[in-house]
Amino acid sequence: MSSSVQFRMTVFPPTSHTPPALRPDLAEDYESLVMDACELLAETDCRFDVAGFGQNPWPVDVSYDLSSVIEQLPRARTALRRGEPARIDFYGQGVERVITFDPVGERVTMTCTTRTDRIPAQAKETASLTAVEGMLAALAHDFRQALDRACPDIATREPFTQW
Repeated sequence: MSSSVQFRMTVFPPTSHTPPALRPDLAEDYESLVMDACELLAETDCRFDVAGFGQNPWPVDVSYDLSSVIEQLPRARTALRRGEPARIDFYGQGVERVITFDPVGERVTMTCTTRTDRIPAQAKETASLTAVEGMLAALAHDFRQALDRACPDIATREPFTQW
């Protein structure tokens, strides 16, 4: 039982700052802001990498898959902080997997279930709660860095200012 996390989700921010585009039409709700941000990030060299459960890398992209994960991230982080189960659904076509996080004390069991014919080589992984929370916090932080470089007008919105 490792305390480090084999499953990982990582955002690699764009390598250069993109001139800020004035976006007066930005939506106010969180999900729409995330979708707008990921569409803009997809136009840069920003990368979203996911690996684990026997596949490295997963077939994910920035515009759709990163957007769906970031939309679910605050709920998942809050649930884990409370010691409650959480889940992140990779519902995009071709990925179609759900990662469930079941905390028990200071350990978290992560389970990968799929809605495709692909069977995960390893369907479960256990890691320390601290390591899992750290991975999710790093994802949030790196997403914020990507926003700072490519979408500074979105980066100034809540909850991103706290990331």
